[in-house]
Amino acid sequence: LKHGRLAMLAALGWPVSEFLNPIISKAMGAQSLLVSSPTNVINGDALGTEALTRVPSVLNGGLEKVAPAYWFGVIAFSAAVEFYATKIQKRAGFRNTLAALGLEEITGRDIDGDGQVGEPLMLKEDNYLPGDLGFDPLGLYKGKSDEWKSNMQLKELNNGRLAMIAITGYAFNEAATKVSVAGSMGLPQ
Repeated sequence: LKHGRLAMLAALGWPVSEFLNPIISKAMGAQSLLVSSPTNVINGDALGTEALTRVPSVLNGGLEKVAPAYWFGVIAFSAAVEFYATKIQKRAGFRNTLAALGLEEITGRDIDGDGQVGEPLMLKEDNYLPGDLGFDPLGLYKGKSDEWKSNMQLKELNNGRLAMIAITGYAFNEAATKVSVAGSMGLPQ
């Protein structure tokens, strides 16, 4: 879920950043991070001058303009989120996994140490959904049925997958055509 959520934010953020970067960087008196591209491209041929219109990426170049402090912040934030995720999930250990696979029934012995032979008790208590960190600031899930939550998570998962494809398309489109995503969508730049 969390990778899909990130992809959905990125799919919206990419064209918005191309549109707002010149405005924000000018207001802050900072250098624009956008990468130059031809202002007029017809049938793959660049005609005219160049302008800063494309987001920096591995394929577009321009990542060297981004401050190292930004990358440090991204890595620190990502590490904090992953650390939090490992704290809230109840991971089944090797013995619990063996018990879940039915080895206790086969051997008749308590392998996982929960005091009984059969399905591990730890797994019955584990309601952690990978990627769900419990972040719901608008309270959209509060008071809803489990069926509704499951249906919404499936929709979110599918939209996240579509957003991942969109981000890949953005990157390859900009690299191949040298036209920004915002320009491809007809947004003013």
